[in-house]
Amino acid sequence: MTDVKTGVQTGSNELNDQDKAILQDELVYQYLLEHPAFFQHHPELLNRLRLPHAQRGAVSLVERQLEMQRERIRGLEEDITRLMSVARQNEHIFFALNQLHLDLLSARQRTDITIALSAFANKMPQVHACTLLDFNHEAMGEHFSGLQLVLQHRLQHRSYYFGRLNKDEMATLFPPTIHSVALLQISQVDKPLALLAFGSELDDHFQPSMDTLFLDHIAKLLAVVLPRYDKN
Repeated sequence: MTDVKTGVQTGSNELNDQDKAILQDELVYQYLLEHPAFFQHHPELLNRLRLPHAQRGAVSLVERQLEMQRERIRGLEEDITRLMSVARQNEHIFFALNQLHLDLLSARQRTDITIALSAFANKMPQVHACTLLDFNHEAMGEHFSGLQLVLQHRLQHRSYYFGRLNKDEMATLFPPTIHSVALLQISQVDKPLALLAFGSELDDHFQPSMDTLFLDHIAKLLAVVLPRYDKN
């Protein structure tokens, strides 16, 4: 049997009340989608529509629209505040990186590079340690075998690692207070030169999703500067 009003084929069994309610909701929903100007032609309905509200019981459609607009504005303000904070942080990093660039280029000896990197790390938020180790047995000392494992497990086929290390790996680089690290392999062409590591006392400060833009610049700069001291 076909419903005269809706044109829906119902068969021999009549629709129950729940099915009718769902069908009516779908018809209203579809009609409003196809006629977006409906309320412009019937503005008196806007003030009569009531919507459930968690705190106020029920509100008009206009009130609900205004509330949604205020929520969107608050969300946009939060986004702007967040972007401004990121911009300030990037500006801070840029100036620190610029100073590091000058200090590395003016370095007269190997220790000047270490001092410059430590000064840069001290300017970075939530970075509490920095170490630079050449890839040779003498520089790595008693931690040579441990560092070899770090390189195999964390930097095999890649130049960066962000995150946490196990206890043995961490002991080769930093004191127990450091909980997350950024590892950077410095290379010239295909020749590994050194390992640069930054450490944070926060568990989640260094994460795999972090951007490598600034570290890329440091890596390229150190790849140019470090070989000068291998010849001396």
